[in-house]
Amino acid sequence: MGGGALSGVIVLDLSRMLPGAVLDRVLLELGARVLKVESPAGGDPMRALPPVQPPGEGEGGGGGIGMAFAAFLGGAESLALDLARPAAAAAVRRLAARADVLVESFRPGTLARWGLDPAQLAAENPRLVVCSLSSFGAQPPGRDQVGHDLNFAAQSGLLALLAAGATPHVPGAQLVDVTAGILAGCSILAALLERERTGRGRVLEQPLATGAVPFLAWAWAEARGEPTQTRASSWLSGGAPAYRLYDCAGGEPVALGAIEPKLWLAFLQLVDLPELAAAALDAGAAGRAAAARIQERLALRPRADWLAGAAALGVPLSPVNDPAAGLRAPYYAARGGAGAPWLGLTSSEAGAQPRPPARAPTLGEHTDAVLREAGLSPEEIAAARGG
Repeated sequence: MGGGALSGVIVLDLSRMLPGAVLDRVLLELGARVLKVESPAGGDPMRALPPVQPPGEGEGGGGGIGMAFAAFLGGAESLALDLARPAAAAAVRRLAARADVLVESFRPGTLARWGLDPAQLAAENPRLVVCSLSSFGAQPPGRDQVGHDLNFAAQSGLLALLAAGATPHVPGAQLVDVTAGILAGCSILAALLERERTGRGRVLEQPLATGAVPFLAWAWAEARGEPTQTRASSWLSGGAPAYRLYDCAGGEPVALGAIEPKLWLAFLQLVDLPELAAAALDAGAAGRAAAARIQERLALRPRADWLAGAAALGVPLSPVNDPAAGLRAPYYAARGGAGAPWLGLTSSEAGAQPRPPARAPTLGEHTDAVLREAGLSPEEIAAARGG
């Protein structure tokens, strides 16, 4: 993808699954060129995860690709190489010598066994920024543990926090994986900025388990505090009138996020209940009584009426949409409706538009071209491919 703050930056991505895909999306939208190295035996597992594009869609009309993979990896280039084969590993070393960033998500020590130790690659290319996305990092405790989003959320306490006192359940969104990918993007951007000053890259770790940490700031603070103190989680989880879900006429749900006093007062103006001004974040009996009165008032009119009034007053009142309805909501339709999750990483200048979504690559589509560009001979390319 041309243009952008990272125009000219080459990213060699050896990672698998969602955290690396999120990171790739960030870097692609900033203008980087992403070379994604995948296993010839099926490629990144995300390619096969449902839902899958039906025949005739995507991949040049071929279909059969996981829609999440297609969305996140649009614009990337795919190389099909078995890194456990010496010739393929040698080809990747050549690519790493030309790259600006290398991303990997294998268990600690795996790349070293294949002759691709990240520290050695960085020594051979001092400008290289390496970012490792293993589950719990290369040092104890956790070095030998593996996990996915659900494991990290469960172990950290995030899963229980999301349940808000009810029985924990599997979330419908991969919060930890996505956050870890974004945090990795921040680390890489900082390392590239540092490289501009020093001329040298850096070897980074962004353990995936760290993606749970930003969500737990209040909860962990409370866990260390006095049990008699007011707990933020009591109102963050819907225990206070100003930050909870309500039902309008016909049972249509809305979400109210009026934490700031001026927003709460504007909401009370909307529902004509100014006497509840002191109850905003009260998670006790007074707050429950106030919430019950608000619920009675909202149930008198259709959701569309309340949303129109909230918009006029600048009140943060939103419909509770399912994903299909969310995709039709104007703001999100502009970012997901065209098939690619555009994250909005573009210029804020008037008239700036997101780049049109590019299709995701077929498995190994760019192997020969990228290896030729790196200076490999036809014989070396054939060996790297296993031919």
